[in-house]
Amino acid sequence: MQNDALPVADLATRLIDSPLIAVLLIGVALAVATILARTSAAIRRTLSHVETHRQTSIDGLRGFLGISVFVHHTVITWFFLHGSPWQLPPSRFVVHLGQTSVALFFMITAFLFWGRVLDRGSRIDWTEFLILRLYRLYPVYLLMLALLLTTALAAATLSRPPTSGPVAGPLLDWVLFTLFTTPNLGGLPDTGLLVAWVTWSLRYEWLFYLALPMIGFLTGRSRQPVAALVSAAVVALILQRLHWQTFSPRILLPFAGGIAAAHWVRAPRLAALGRIPVAGAVAIAALAGVVTLLPGAYSWQATAGLTVFFLVIASGHSLWGLLRLPGLLWLGDITYSIYLLHGLFLWVVLQWFLPRALAASPSVFLGSTVMIDAVLLPVCSVVFMTIERPGILLGKRHVSRLRSAFAVSAGKP
Repeated sequence: MQNDALPVADLATRLIDSPLIAVLLIGVALAVATILARTSAAIRRTLSHVETHRQTSIDGLRGFLGISVFVHHTVITWFFLHGSPWQLPPSRFVVHLGQTSVALFFMITAFLFWGRVLDRGSRIDWTEFLILRLYRLYPVYLLMLALLLTTALAAATLSRPPTSGPVAGPLLDWVLFTLFTTPNLGGLPDTGLLVAWVTWSLRYEWLFYLALPMIGFLTGRSRQPVAALVSAAVVALILQRLHWQTFSPRILLPFAGGIAAAHWVRAPRLAALGRIPVAGAVAIAALAGVVTLLPGAYSWQATAGLTVFFLVIASGHSLWGLLRLPGLLWLGDITYSIYLLHGLFLWVVLQWFLPRALAASPSVFLGSTVMIDAVLLPVCSVVFMTIERPGILLGKRHVSRLRSAFAVSAGKP
């Protein structure tokens, strides 16, 4: 629910809850990422792979979205420090930095993976698909979970009075991407606050992954009845366990926009239309309309506007080169790490290390968030290069070994 009253009615608060903080923190992030891309040979090699094997406009968009979510939670933290609940800030622009970014993340997911269904049809191997998803998402997630558990137990121990609670059971829920609940760890109240509650979106991502075989079968794109039945049973079990209402149809709408974009780009004339120069202006106008006219991103009107924007980006329009900037492409590569880890940085610095009265000072808060911004990106770069990317490659090797073993067992040369 949106907060109607400003907890701190002063100029600094109005500046923090405004587009100005987005300009500041996105600018710092882009500058740091650009420096990293220019000075690290390993990062340059990784980016060369992006530029030759993936669609750069999508990667550049992901980079912008990841930092936008960081800005969104930074502003929420400011109001939280001044006694407000953890809720949407007053500024509609800052609300959209979070909601519209997540909606576009969902569109990207649907675009990429429904595109695989369209390209491969009944040849798609759903076991391989799930294995690759696990290797892609779990390594950094488990790192986040280890840091979260350590921090939660330390905070619970150091609290006055110290608190304690179960760990094994709640930890299992977290290991399952909090698909069912987001329980407290070690007795620390609101443990999810330590990571800015970002894991809620992973529930929707996994629901879409698990539903894909069923959707593919029902639409006639993938004739694999066994996979479809298993998919339908798993989805039904999840929804029954969650009493159906946990997943909002309004929040699921952006996946439909991504599916529409997957069909759009496979029509050569439509894709070419999305790449003409004026299409970029149409895309920006559609995005601006959603942000300025609608209170949030989870409605059919918002989905329609964001779909228009995304159709252009998915067609390969780079917004006149903006989405091909090396710094933005690198932010796109490390977006998942940024998304999972930024909440811990905000919480540890602003709610644990610094006294609340000091952290709530406008100058200290702004200085601290700029510092977090500047430190977060190198840390996430290291995480990507040492954990996330090796995990992706390990998943591909695992799938390759499975294919080889299957070929041998089938008697193929």
